[in-house]
Amino acid sequence: MKRRITTLMCIAAGYFSYGQTTVAQIVKDINPGLDGSSIQQPVELNGKLYFTANDGEHGDELWATDGTEDGTVLIKDINLFGDSSITELTELNGKLVFSASDASHGIELWVTDGTEAGTVILKDILTGANSAVPLFFKKVGNKVYFQADNGADGSELWVTDGTTEGTIMPKDINPTGSSYPYGFIEYDGKAYFQADNGTNGYELWVSDGTEAGTNMVKDVFTEGDSSPRSFVVYNDLLYFRADDNNGDELWVTDGTEAGTTLFAEINPNEGEGSSVNEFTEVNGKLYFRANDGTHGYELWTTDGTVAGTVMVKDIFPGAGESFPGALYAYNGKVYFQATDGVHNAELWSSDGTEAGTVMIKDINVGGDYSAPNYFISYNGLLYFVAIDGTNGSELYVTDGTTAGTTKLMADTDAVSPMYYIPFFTILNDELYFKGEYGAEGAELYKLTQDVMAVSPVNAAPQATVYPNPTTGTVAIQLANAGVQNVSVFSIAGKKVLEVQGQASLDISKLSQGVYILKIETDTNQVFFNKIVKQ
Repeated sequence: MKRRITTLMCIAAGYFSYGQTTVAQIVKDINPGLDGSSIQQPVELNGKLYFTANDGEHGDELWATDGTEDGTVLIKDINLFGDSSITELTELNGKLVFSASDASHGIELWVTDGTEAGTVILKDILTGANSAVPLFFKKVGNKVYFQADNGADGSELWVTDGTTEGTIMPKDINPTGSSYPYGFIEYDGKAYFQADNGTNGYELWVSDGTEAGTNMVKDVFTEGDSSPRSFVVYNDLLYFRADDNNGDELWVTDGTEAGTTLFAEINPNEGEGSSVNEFTEVNGKLYFRANDGTHGYELWTTDGTVAGTVMVKDIFPGAGESFPGALYAYNGKVYFQATDGVHNAELWSSDGTEAGTVMIKDINVGGDYSAPNYFISYNGLLYFVAIDGTNGSELYVTDGTTAGTTKLMADTDAVSPMYYIPFFTILNDELYFKGEYGAEGAELYKLTQDVMAVSPVNAAPQATVYPNPTTGTVAIQLANAGVQNVSVFSIAGKKVLEVQGQASLDISKLSQGVYILKIETDTNQVFFNKIVKQ
């Protein structure tokens, strides 16, 4: 069964430049019934979306879709006796490499070209029924770096170019045990990560995929583990958080030992550290969460200089902390969730100034929190998951304004339809996600947008609605026609009011929010206008 949920959306340019319908459609009911198919980790490859799913018959296996029901198919039943435990789907040289188990080999390195015949074990790193458990895949250049255990050297650094011969352990970093390489990031054409060589503890390492090119960059904390993590490339340097005698602070490296230094001691209290995290670059600045030991966890930014590393705003003044989270770059600002002491975990944005750091909307009015997260930018708007206190986790959209922040499918009767991680992915100009909007359980949906009507952006408006915003009656003025019919739609596409032959209408009984007026004239023209009910 296909379920289509339609939302009417319009973009304003003094008046509307165009109107469009947003349609959420289940791609395929992969596992018929209430259980859902447990969609995980969608990855785009050659115009298709690959993911893991359980159809109720084969267990968790590899699937692909071209966006149609008929084109959503099981690629291969890798494990005939249960789940294949697929993880780490990663594109490499026109194929996908991943970790999986076919029962006889344990969890090993696999590859697929998108066909059943081309889905094969790439290398049995730990031969036999035992598992090498390849983890933490990261593509760097034309290779993928990962952690695996061959049964002799422990969990060490491995690299693959997609061939059996090119899948190697470049170096036994810890000759006496496991180095547990973790947190791979690409910088300057190489892989940087943390690893333990058995002598210096968990420190910063680099690899170009060869033994000679795999080395410790610096022993950041000579008295213990520095545990470098939360890597981000900014201004041609690699920033990260690490521990030393100053505590957990912000570090930077150019890839050399001499060029690996403490960037800023944000929390001067001895040994405490600022616990920097959530690095996000916007308009040439790097935003993050940090604790300076006085204000608690707040929003910070840096321009790459120590002097330019500052707290943007004490969002929760006094003894509290706003704990900004889920930072995301959109439309020249950083969007995030934060608590200001009055509103708990609501939608905020910042342009990097104190005055420009504001709450966009109190989504869960008078409630506990809305916890906006899983942000993704799609077709010029920002989509995310939030809770308004009435129906659990639901799909929201914002254009960055209070009025333009709305529940996308407010008329659905599904309870907490976005409770699961949505796995937002864009393929062929359509937004795919995991949701549970009907009796099918949690399945794969896609969001599409179809243009309904077009008006020249620079033309004079032919339909004027005023006053706007309003608390009650609005008037409609047409340039060269009379009003035949006016329909009022919620932002979710549900018709809430209709009048005929009137150039005014009373919306005082409607709830506060954004509505769309569909104005039909006696000359067979149709106009769409946005109205804000206060």
